[in-house]
Amino acid sequence: MRSRSRKSGFFSDWKHVAIVAALGGVVLAAAIILLLRLNAPKEPEEVPPNPVATITMSSGDQMRFTLYPDLAPNTVANFIRLANRGFYDGQQFFRIVAGVFIQGGDPNNNGTGDPGYAIPGEFAENGFEQNTVSHMRGAISMARPSGYDTAGSQFFIMQGSYPEYDGRYAAFGSIDDGDEQSLAVLDAIASQPTDSTYLPLTRQVISTIRVETFDADYGDPVTLERE
Repeated sequence: MRSRSRKSGFFSDWKHVAIVAALGGVVLAAAIILLLRLNAPKEPEEVPPNPVATITMSSGDQMRFTLYPDLAPNTVANFIRLANRGFYDGQQFFRIVAGVFIQGGDPNNNGTGDPGYAIPGEFAENGFEQNTVSHMRGAISMARPSGYDTAGSQFFIMQGSYPEYDGRYAAFGSIDDGDEQSLAVLDAIASQPTDSTYLPLTRQVISTIRVETFDADYGDPVTLERE
């Protein structure tokens, strides 16, 4: 009996070539797609909004400030850490100079307290030219007891406009233009009667200070040991 032989020749060779070509085309297409994706222009990363600090008084009144990490990065990082850890809760605005500023941020409520460390002063007289925040009405800035690198937690809020403070203190945020509610709260605190040392006769108690960072991480601040 004659055995059946396997077909061979041009037809089977053509099928083999066609399959190889098809597979090669798929690989080539995938490589082209990958190459196009690698060389495609990257979409710019979305920049988070500037952090917003809210000071809530014991009366429930609030002041809101936009902070400027691009202009005073370490100062902002320090303020965020202190505020969101509750450091300022229950403290007072212990110094009021009507028409100029109100001052708070001292755990002793008398101008002598600090968080146990200092931070570098981010202002022009200290060689930090990046900070261009002006001490105009509504600005928030760091108080310092003496030298350039002695600020820690105390801050002051400008009721008046004093650009002569620019370059000498690290302003790091401000009440937004048109935020009449925050400015009204500022004016109400600044109008309180004081004694001869500028201590308000009626305690101006801060309930909380919190900063909304919109999920951005500003890290831990650079700190210095106090002498």
